[in-house]
Amino acid sequence: MSLGIKCICLLIFVISIYAVGMFIFAKGFLLKRVMMEKNSTCSVNFAHQSDLHGGEGCWMHGSHKRAIIIVIDALKYEFMHHDNESHESVPYKNKLTILNDLLTTKPYNSKLYKFIADPPTTTLQRLKGLTTGCLPTFVDAGANFASSEITEDNFIDQLIKQDKVVQFMGDDTWMGLYPGRFRRSYPFPSFNVKDLHTVDNGILDHLLPRLRKRDWDVTIAHFLGVDHCGHRYGPNHPSMAEKLTQMNDVIKNVTREMTQDTVLFVLGDHGMTRTGDHGGDSQDELEAGLFIYSPTQLSSIPYSADKTETVSQKDFVPTISLMLGVPIPFSNLGRIIIDLFTHCSTWKTGSSPIKQLFHSVKALRLNAHQINTYLQEYFQHSADFPIQTYYRLKSVLDNAESELNQFLTVLVEKGEKPLMEEKLQNLRDKYIYYINEVRSTAEGVWAKFDLVSMTIGVLTIFFALCVNVYFIKISFWWKKDVPGTMLVVFLVSLVYLAFAIFQAFFIGESSSALMVLLMGGCLLVGVLILISNFKTNNPLILNKTEHSLFQFGTMESGLAVCVTALMFVTFFSNSFVVNEDSVSLYFLQTMSWSLAFTVLKHILRQIDPSPDPKAKKQKTPRTFDIMRVLTHPALVLVFLTLAWSLFLRLSSAFRVCREEQHQCEATMFVQLLGNLNDQEGVKNARYFFTLVCIALMIGLLRQMMRHFGNLNGSSAPVLGMKYFPPLAAVCSALHWALQGLPQRSLDSLPPWQQVFFPRAVYILMALFLSLIIYDPLCVFVVIRSRQVKVDNNHKLIPNLYHQLKENMAEKEEDKPPLVYGLATSFTAAIVTLVTIAVVLLGLLLGDGLFPSLLLMLLSTFCFLEITAYKDTMNLPVSLWTTAVYLSVVASVFFYATGHQTTIPSIRWESAFVGLHGDFSNKVLPAVLIHLNTFAAFVIVVAICPLVLFWPKSGGLLTKWVVGFNRKESGEWIGDFIFHEERDNFRMLMFRMCSYLFLFQGIKVMGSVLAAFLHRRHLMVWKIFAPRFVFESMTCFTVFAIAVLVFIFLLRVDSALTKWMKNFQKNKSLA
Repeated sequence: MSLGIKCICLLIFVISIYAVGMFIFAKGFLLKRVMMEKNSTCSVNFAHQSDLHGGEGCWMHGSHKRAIIIVIDALKYEFMHHDNESHESVPYKNKLTILNDLLTTKPYNSKLYKFIADPPTTTLQRLKGLTTGCLPTFVDAGANFASSEITEDNFIDQLIKQDKVVQFMGDDTWMGLYPGRFRRSYPFPSFNVKDLHTVDNGILDHLLPRLRKRDWDVTIAHFLGVDHCGHRYGPNHPSMAEKLTQMNDVIKNVTREMTQDTVLFVLGDHGMTRTGDHGGDSQDELEAGLFIYSPTQLSSIPYSADKTETVSQKDFVPTISLMLGVPIPFSNLGRIIIDLFTHCSTWKTGSSPIKQLFHSVKALRLNAHQINTYLQEYFQHSADFPIQTYYRLKSVLDNAESELNQFLTVLVEKGEKPLMEEKLQNLRDKYIYYINEVRSTAEGVWAKFDLVSMTIGVLTIFFALCVNVYFIKISFWWKKDVPGTMLVVFLVSLVYLAFAIFQAFFIGESSSALMVLLMGGCLLVGVLILISNFKTNNPLILNKTEHSLFQFGTMESGLAVCVTALMFVTFFSNSFVVNEDSVSLYFLQTMSWSLAFTVLKHILRQIDPSPDPKAKKQKTPRTFDIMRVLTHPALVLVFLTLAWSLFLRLSSAFRVCREEQHQCEATMFVQLLGNLNDQEGVKNARYFFTLVCIALMIGLLRQMMRHFGNLNGSSAPVLGMKYFPPLAAVCSALHWALQGLPQRSLDSLPPWQQVFFPRAVYILMALFLSLIIYDPLCVFVVIRSRQVKVDNNHKLIPNLYHQLKENMAEKEEDKPPLVYGLATSFTAAIVTLVTIAVVLLGLLLGDGLFPSLLLMLLSTFCFLEITAYKDTMNLPVSLWTTAVYLSVVASVFFYATGHQTTIPSIRWESAFVGLHGDFSNKVLPAVLIHLNTFAAFVIVVAICPLVLFWPKSGGLLTKWVVGFNRKESGEWIGDFIFHEERDNFRMLMFRMCSYLFLFQGIKVMGSVLAAFLHRRHLMVWKIFAPRFVFESMTCFTVFAIAVLVFIFLLRVDSALTKWMKNFQKNKSLA
């Protein structure tokens, strides 16, 4: 097995340890709650026959026989509430006029509530909460596009058990949650957020005709147009006004078809942010709306516009269950909406305030007993619920029951008395207190953390870090063979990983976990001992010296270690996590000036204006030369560093804002181009600015290849570099122009025209990638032949004679063939790879964020140039320091490409770039979203090998700063030296990848420990859990791209070997 394959295998082994550790920790940290498989039934001991009042129903008589549930996805309370002071210019204000009309004219028949959702605010999780009355956990958010059947008790199953006919139309997510439950169903695909009308129009085709047939008990219609409009354009867009107006007509038509025994629920499953996104727990995302209406009286308390009433989405389940006369689902934690149970036409509550109050108390009592039954079952299966709290709350319920029985006795014996109303209010408050306390306590212990799995995960990640450091030590080993202890570490690690996986995923909490922890601890100590006793012998070096690891030999290496430590500890502070974009930028700018100062110091030391001592004695007149000043090496370096700082500062314009960043204001670059239709001048300026940036980027990359001599000839990779990126850039620009069209114009285009240009980019880049994998060398050979060159003048004959004489005297071996680009073969291969990545990822990011990629390339160019200066001046270039620099660059531009470590900031629209949107398989959209999110890390990791190649290639500005260039040396062979020293090259690449893995591993360890420590923190699911998830995904991205780039460079080296053999063969034949 070759050394390169061995290095790849070792890297994959390290990745495996990291992956096992992260998955085991996630399994323990992001646990699903304990589910109760029991279902509620009509036969319960706490329901009285008198509660039926002679009507039909379980537990309590139903107030209505039919229900219409209209779910308008992402319907905010703000969209439903009528604002008398609103201006018509706000697209989402006062468009649902039918709600205000009904609330005003029929205040006893209609109600409007602020409908508070529970995070995470993704549709699938909200549907679970709206049908079961319980809370989904954070990890469920990852399943938003892979819905699984709900087996927990829910009001859909309860309706079916009571022989109710349920029909559904709309979002097909319901079909995954409740397969086979609906008597009739009309599902429509929900994932295409670019499509505002298909689902809604499909519902409209069936809704009214099905309502008129009266062969149903419950009708559910789930509209998606408002949500998709928010994702595509945001709430402040004319399309939102059109969708809300359409929904207003829907509600108006439905109310006309309702009979006296029907109740209508119009609700939103969640809200949306000011950018139209959702998924987190900001106020805008949590505040949905709930409107309830019936042709008959709903409540004894009229609706008042002066008072905003708030209910939880969990309260919907017990409310609709008792209103329809079905049992409340077993696991429900919601509380009935009390106002809806103050009126009973059968019991004639309208004439008696005591009856009104007593009717609501009876409903609360049933609700409390259902929760108490659930609590008793939960208490038997889990010891999480505090035992003292359990018995305290049980005594509250028992006291309320005793007081209620005494009240009923007095009521029967003495009839209604004035003081009874106060007693009923006290009873009502006790039931409310019981329900609220149980709910808050259960929510506090809802997610049972598996501390054993979390501990094993932390131990495994720490062990991965130690193995990573051990492999870095091995990369300094000079001998052909590796230490014998390495095989022992490899085998013992496999045994430990097998035990850890089996313990975490198959056994769970048990006494055997102690054995796994002891084994991991012993293995960890053993590897640490090996690391401390490891002696390097003539380490492979990039220049003269390189610090092995974590040494403060220079200011920049010490600063790199400090930055790594600071980025580790910042995970433990929610304030630093919230402002990590600014913190990372500060770290990077500090390191850039530190690096520049180190080089500047050596430049000033080496410059001697009078190297010849005799010259000092001669008096020469001094003349001021402005060009000599401007081209002074120190000044050029300062200008370069200032430009670097400017590029980094400009990147701030492409950030998006977190909810917690109150002073942050998003710029026009993070908005979709179609959202700027009302700002035509800004829209055109941004578009043409992007065109300039993409032209400049492609031009600079091609000029770089031309400078190194790698754009000569007509080989496949050379032609690909000449023509494929410009063509792809033109296609991207045309695609962005289409996206800037008004919505109606864009939607009127045939689907193939909407996806033609992105698919053209995909095809061009796929062909280009295939070409450079097949033939990665941009090398051109010119065989120099003897030519006769004379001037056409009066000395023609003498010149011709001398030229022929010289040609006859010159030997054949004195005219070697010219080879263009051989000395920069590796550099050119990486540049072509980066070009493909930039064009492809730029298409996914969109026209607004593409200029940020140009800033990132310019920033890395400045860093590479300064690295080349150091190498030319024989200063040490530490791979660990460069790995830290480039990793921080990736972190900075992660935020500068429109991302944050929050669920709402995920740019879902990238899933539809080049795709129609109706997917049978979600893998490709997930890949596109992932590439969009982590584009900065993909590009930076692809650039990393240039840290090795760029100094050997001579750089572009080295001569201006240092005063000379290695290209002018007769011994210069560029990065071809890595082909001649193949083993050294493989070990250097292995070390570079290992350093990248180590830096990412340290960050993952920080996020893991922060999540472990703050697992009961108020902000754990808002800040620390998402940060852990994003950091884990970043880690996997860096791992995968680093290994793929390493394999690609091995392919380049193999192609060079083959080329040299053919070249030598052809030369010998000649």
